[in-house]
Amino acid sequence: MPDSPAGAAILRRMQMTVEFTNVYSGEEHISRATVDVDDPPADEDDLEDWAEENLYPHTGDGNAADKDAGYFADILACAARPDLAGREFQWC
Repeated sequence: MPDSPAGAAILRRMQMTVEFTNVYSGEEHISRATVDVDDPPADEDDLEDWAEENLYPHTGDGNAADKDAGYFADILACAARPDLAGREFQWC
């Protein structure tokens, strides 16, 4: 296996349990899943971009056609980053 170039970031993966709430015209659809994600950034300011790339793709359940939609992801547990439990992200 070749060595990583100097300064190259090593991308680490981890699992977290997330509750996804998809809201369509005021109707909630809730699911829970354990998902594989990239290591979340330590900098609080970068978490929104991280969530967009790692959690948002797990939202939606196909019921939003021709409806207003909102998507929420609430981190329930993450053994590698317990500080993220209770953190919620939204896309409306």
